[in-house]
Amino acid sequence: MYFKLLIGTVVSAVGLSSASAITTVAGYSFQDNAFADSVLASSGAYTWAGAASLSAAVTGSSLTKYAFSSSSGATLQLGFTDNYLVNGAGFDLALFEYGTTSTFAVTIGGITHNYSSVGTGFTTSIGGPTLQVNVAQINLDDFGAASGAQFSSILIGMGILPNLPTLGVAGALNSAPVQTQAVPDAGSTLSLLGAALVGLGLLKRKF
Repeated sequence: MYFKLLIGTVVSAVGLSSASAITTVAGYSFQDNAFADSVLASSGAYTWAGAASLSAAVTGSSLTKYAFSSSSGATLQLGFTDNYLVNGAGFDLALFEYGTTSTFAVTIGGITHNYSSVGTGFTTSIGGPTLQVNVAQINLDDFGAASGAQFSSILIGMGILPNLPTLGVAGALNSAPVQTQAVPDAGSTLSLLGAALVGLGLLKRKF
């Protein structure tokens, strides 16, 4: 059983375990499912490439897609559903974008900080010329988050001039996988109980 709240709210989770598979993105290592996997909300108009939708353009680990917005104050609320973003040692979140370095605004718990990207030394091509891959690294300590605090979403400002960010990947450098216990449906439970009672009745007759 676990409880979760969105945008900058700590998540308590029971039954966490470490994932073993590792995915590398532009020289950074992540647990294989430690990437944002949903767009919970957005504001502003967006353009995307290398993907069929805005959500597909900014989720997952591939550096062959991206989205950007030229709308002033545009935002994206990205969700982590199978792995939570965790305030651990060092940097906790990496935002990858392309071309000229730019700036993301990140908001947690009503606190906003701007983070500028830097080149990773890696490149990518998305239906055109070769582009530099850049990364902005975020430390959740900047927002007053407690050590080990877990988050199920992050709010990212995308409309910062002069160079608008082209977000392609958002990955949790520190993460915790979520495990939940399956609960059998009532019909199955009643059927099993009925079968057990019938079995007991037959045993009683036999002896």
